[in-house]
Amino acid sequence: MSKKEEFKEFAAKNKYLSDLVREGKTTWQALFETYDIYGSDNTIWDDFKSSIEKEEKKSDTKVSDGVKSILGNLKNVDMDKLEENIGSLQKALGFLEEIVTLRQDKKEEKKTVKKKNTEIERFFDD
Repeated sequence: MSKKEEFKEFAAKNKYLSDLVREGKTTWQALFETYDIYGSDNTIWDDFKSSIEKEEKKSDTKVSDGVKSILGNLKNVDMDKLEENIGSLQKALGFLEEIVTLRQDKKEEKKTVKKKNTEIERFFDD
């Protein structure tokens, strides 16, 4: 088996390598050269893997901090005021819906009148 085929198998077994390439931290060429020099059993691959794991932990921490922040904000919400605001929004949306419906009805009415006028004009044009 060629070095290239061996590297492909190695990369398929170690999915973190594709993550490094996708994130732009290295290239396949650089990884292949490292593989060619050190082989698959060298501790250098542990360094690559640990850098990915550190970033995953950082992103997990950011997500958990975001969730904590949202939950903290929810604790400070006054439910009565929230219900009042939701009720006001529902009324406003209902009002807008009525306006849109009335406007559509008027447009349809105009189309019907134009159609009738056109039919009458055709009748008299004969």
